[in-house]
Amino acid sequence: MGDHGIRGAVRFLMTCNYYDRPRTAPGLRSAIAFSLKKIRKLYPLHLIMMAAAFVICAEGASGAARLARGVLSCAAQLVVSIFLLQTWIPSSRFWFCLNGVAWYLSVQAFLYAIFPPLLAVLKKADVRRLRCIAAVIFCAQCLASFVFWKAGLSGKAAFYLTYLCPVFRAGDFTISCCMGCLYHSRKQESGLPGGAFSLLELAAVLLASGCLFIAARQVGVLGAVAFRYNVLFTPSAVLLVWLLAVGKGIISRLLSAKPFLWLAGLSPYGFLIHQVLIRYMEWTADKFSFTVHPVVWTLTVYLLTLCLSSFYKALERRVRQRHTQTGAQQ
Repeated sequence: MGDHGIRGAVRFLMTCNYYDRPRTAPGLRSAIAFSLKKIRKLYPLHLIMMAAAFVICAEGASGAARLARGVLSCAAQLVVSIFLLQTWIPSSRFWFCLNGVAWYLSVQAFLYAIFPPLLAVLKKADVRRLRCIAAVIFCAQCLASFVFWKAGLSGKAAFYLTYLCPVFRAGDFTISCCMGCLYHSRKQESGLPGGAFSLLELAAVLLASGCLFIAARQVGVLGAVAFRYNVLFTPSAVLLVWLLAVGKGIISRLLSAKPFLWLAGLSPYGFLIHQVLIRYMEWTADKFSFTVHPVVWTLTVYLLTLCLSSFYKALERRVRQRHTQTGAQQ
């Protein structure tokens, strides 16, 4: 999974609770129900792409002994993927198994499960306490990352602990919950002119770009594995998401245009589709021994991903409508 995909996932996890509030009372049963409800929309597509990836995985094994080992390995990965356990197993063999990007569903299922009780606690906090909670959690994450870095953990271990581990990711999720509560509790609109928000959005984008540069070039301590996959991007993500939620700057208004909203509606489906699609395209290119210019390849991937995402979304809508009509008739 590329670095840009990782940064996008950080922002996705930071934004996913700004607009979703559970309507059930806090409790284990309601927490699980809320998580299942939020995951349910993407879970069928996850199973479809997982099955498609399984075919590629099993096809890659040849020879009796190798085939047996390959099938057993794929079967283990299949079980892990079905139950969304990828990020709960500290083994790189399972983190990105089958459809690699599905790891975020594993994390998201846990985060949505803790959301109802977490929100019940945060709603009781005033503005000052919410800010303190967010600051303390961010400092704790920075301290943990520093400890991992000083302890000389391997790159894989530090990557898992600071980026994939659901418990660690619950930290920046809680920060975003605090910011969401602060956003919803605003007493009045800010008196700042729209131009000021545009400048702030530009500053947030430049800050995020600087973080991308540090991560890509692995500059200094912040470029180390223990920092560059999480805490390095938290401040810019919080600032950018807040400004986009307010929606008064040029960038936020641009992203509110219909083409971008259309792309945003397809993005969850495209995220699950694109990696398996690339693997099938690579398999086809290898099978028929042809090469494609990188630009043409990239454009083809994007276009096919958009087409497949649109098709699945339309199919999903039609199935849901038919289900609703059937329920109404009964």
